[in-house]
Amino acid sequence: MLYTVVPLERIYKNNGEKQPAARETEPQYKEILIKHGRIVARREGDNYVVQKIYTTDMSDYLNEAYMPGKIIDPNA
Repeated sequence: MLYTVVPLERIYKNNGEKQPAARETEPQYKEILIKHGRIVARREGDNYVVQKIYTTDMSDYLNEAYMPGKIIDPNA
């Protein structure tokens, strides 16, 4: 435990440099357009996995193909 009045940002400062391992593990995201909105998908290997959905059509939220965690084809 650390008791100090110094802000933790100054104590644990890394000068904005990222660790080499952190650069390799940063996820890549892609926005995929659908009819009434878009899907944000994270790349895992050769596949994309649905992370978020932004749409104005409420039935898109019930579509199983757009559920978070589903593998999606970004070219479709």
